[in-house]
Amino acid sequence: TTLISCAGSANSNPTTYPYSYSDEFFGQNTIKKVVISPVNMGVPAPSYLQKGDRKVKAMVKDFIASNNLEVLPDYHFENAWKQAIRTYGDIYDPSTGKVNLKTWRSVMYTVGKKIEEDTDADAIIFADLIVHDGAHAAGSSHYARWYGVTRKPSTRGTGAGVPLDFHWTQAIDVASLQVSIFDTQNLKRIFTSIGGLDTLEAVDIRNPSAGFTRRKNLLNNNGNIEEGIELAFHPFIQMKKYPGPAPTQTEEK
Repeated sequence: TTLISCAGSANSNPTTYPYSYSDEFFGQNTIKKVVISPVNMGVPAPSYLQKGDRKVKAMVKDFIASNNLEVLPDYHFENAWKQAIRTYGDIYDPSTGKVNLKTWRSVMYTVGKKIEEDTDADAIIFADLIVHDGAHAAGSSHYARWYGVTRKPSTRGTGAGVPLDFHWTQAIDVASLQVSIFDTQNLKRIFTSIGGLDTLEAVDIRNPSAGFTRRKNLLNNNGNIEEGIELAFHPFIQMKKYPGPAPTQTEEK
């Protein structure tokens, strides 16, 4: 199997995620029908982003359906997932904040077999809302750049403005969309990528010395979400004016 991955070039956006996929499926255009998981493949989205997680997943579903792929009903996945969880237990342990990989493999195998038996889906798609560190730049515009996106800084509250000596480059929370696609026949991961969504923290104008605080309205910019979705699914679904590098081929070891 040949794996396709993106390789850097002088004109590429250095923040785009180095996606990878198997041309065994993409080259033959064999994916016509998909099941989208309503749960995360990995760590669940934090409680304060549950509403945003549902919004992003709904927009992912609309995006896929609008690109000539048939999205099968959620219950196919939900029923299989619940049955597997009852058998093997939860894959995520909130006390440790980690996913049990052994349990996950057992659950995923059971889910995949059930979906293969009950549907004619070609692939299972996970679209995980993830939170990780990001940072604004020290330059005059103070943009934050990650996974192909560029976001302006946000402010919260009212006051005299941001002090000249404000520490812009301190770490902040940002949200991204991590996409993983598995074929239903052997549950091989055939695609993975990440697209940036939006920042989750703003400069606290009320007390700038305190730095950043969580934004009041999280993931409310649909344009930013749409951009992140397009980035995360490229080139499974081609993004117009993709800012990253062109793909190269490497033989899988």
